[in-house]
Amino acid sequence: MSARPAGRLRLRRDDLGEPVLERLVGAMAARIDLPVDRLADAQLIAAALVTSAFRHSPDGVLCVEFGVGERGLDLGVGPLPAGEAAKVVAESALPGIGVVLERLADAWSVDALESGDEILRLSIGAGAPTAG
Repeated sequence: MSARPAGRLRLRRDDLGEPVLERLVGAMAARIDLPVDRLADAQLIAAALVTSAFRHSPDGVLCVEFGVGERGLDLGVGPLPAGEAAKVVAESALPGIGVVLERLADAWSVDALESGDEILRLSIGAGAPTAG
């Protein structure tokens, strides 16, 4: 994560995960002065992330790391089993919108861990999103 670490969250219940993560991401985005439209995008990303990522969490626990930096807000989700991070992104599709995580995040990437697991990384900045 290129941004300064700001915190880590472990979500154990998917029914509470969406509202908790959505509010936390919104608060952090507001705190770093993201424009209102990007703050809304950050909240949509959080909601889509929880909905998709909980299905791929092997132990039913979703771990999210937050970072804040000059470019914006960074999120790290995992560890996820190998190959699952890209599925989380692909499964965030909504009818008429497309793949939410790919479309709204400035960039996303996958970091492989020595254990064979992986971390999904998402960046949300002030500029127009470009898939990565």
